[in-house]
Amino acid sequence: MRRFVTLLSTGMLAFALLVGVTLTSAPPASAATIAATTTCSNGVDNTPGLGLICEVSVENTITASGGTATVTVRECHGAAGDPEASCSTVTSVLTEPVTAITQCNDATNGGGGTLRCSVDIVNTFVGVSATTNAVSVNQCVGSGDGITIGCVPFPATTTGATITQCNGSANGGTLVGLICTATGTESSAHLVTINQCNGSTNGGGALVICSANMTNIVLAPTASPAPSATAAPSEAAAPSATGTPVPTAAPGAAVPVFGSPSINSLFPGLPDTSVSAQTAEHVNGVGLLALAGVALLTGLFLVSGSRRKGA
Repeated sequence: MRRFVTLLSTGMLAFALLVGVTLTSAPPASAATIAATTTCSNGVDNTPGLGLICEVSVENTITASGGTATVTVRECHGAAGDPEASCSTVTSVLTEPVTAITQCNDATNGGGGTLRCSVDIVNTFVGVSATTNAVSVNQCVGSGDGITIGCVPFPATTTGATITQCNGSANGGTLVGLICTATGTESSAHLVTINQCNGSTNGGGALVICSANMTNIVLAPTASPAPSATAAPSEAAAPSATGTPVPTAAPGAAVPVFGSPSINSLFPGLPDTSVSAQTAEHVNGVGLLALAGVALLTGLFLVSGSRRKGA
């Protein structure tokens, strides 16, 4: 019997150790959701001594027909002194722009918790008219047991603000740090709300570092290239009646006179009408006429002689 009890006790101890190792070594499931309304780690890690990190980056492209978004979320869970013990990074491309980020709320409320969360958003408007103003902020209200020297801007109590963060957080005494910053611009043409680090890390000995930045860029639509002018037909070589290109004299140049020595060099293929050619033609014409006269006289002489013999 004693041996059975000993074996049972040993087995239960081994089981307890195995379960303990399994629970402490298993990484926590991701608490992030990437969508038009993106979330990360809300209501988690409320056991004392735990640390949490969420970093969200959003690149929105807004067009007249809607737009797209590229979202990257880095999420880490671990001990307060080593929150990067288990991290994951996920990037997703959405077929619509992101409109809201909600993260790190009601989290790490155990004693000595640490919270480090950030959001960075870039809205690019393409072919959409958009005006920008300084981003509205509501932060560090009722936080840090009244110690808010690390909050910029402060005081910041805008109702319905675009950035709402670090409210009702880092209380419980023995504050390690409360550092919250909000910067950038916003546009009513596409407003993205940020809600983070609210009601968190209130177990005493807290460290809260949270930041939010929003940038808006307005781009004009890309202009279509203007049609190029059609080049006028070249006048360097006008077609002749036979289809052979005939050179045309350049503007302002002296027009050659037919019969000048240079005309055949400009218009090859035309009859030679130079002075020398005309002179030679004239001489040849005179010679032919003289021969014709001689032949006529000879004929008359022969006819006359034959008539005399017949008489």
